[in-house]
Amino acid sequence: MKLPILVLFLVLFVTFIKASVLRGLHLQDHDSFDYLQDSTKLITNCGDNNDLLTIDYIHLNPDPPVRGQDLEIDFKGFLSESVPNGTTVEIMVKYGVVKLIQKKYDFCDVIQQVDEKCPIPEGTLRLHKVVSLPKEIPPGKYTVHAEIFTPEKEKRVACLIGQTIFPRH
Repeated sequence: MKLPILVLFLVLFVTFIKASVLRGLHLQDHDSFDYLQDSTKLITNCGDNNDLLTIDYIHLNPDPPVRGQDLEIDFKGFLSESVPNGTTVEIMVKYGVVKLIQKKYDFCDVIQQVDEKCPIPEGTLRLHKVVSLPKEIPPGKYTVHAEIFTPEKEKRVACLIGQTIFPRH
């Protein structure tokens, strides 16, 4: 089974938050974003009907995530076309209003780190993934914006926004 684009976003989200300095996720409340039906309310779809990935659902357990616990991610979606080599992912991570990361990565290189590879064939995508969240997550508000594009930005695969607030204890 190939790694869905969304799960890559979630894995990247956790990886960048862990690397940057990560308690419950909360979506941005904005009319221009589509909340995913039958899914966690922690991630919004900032894409449109022309995106290659249609998301059926994203389930998180626990929802919201908890420091020091494993986060289970269940995902189902549909790719209308295959995702080729040369695809890129553009990530921006903010802590409050401070931009921590704004970078473009080779998507196919990134998914090799989780034992997947391009091209990802078109069709139904399902995945169950477990990610460990560290206990040492600093309190604060984190926002992640991720967009995935085929080579030369010919087509957008997906656009997602997640926002998390880890309160002080």
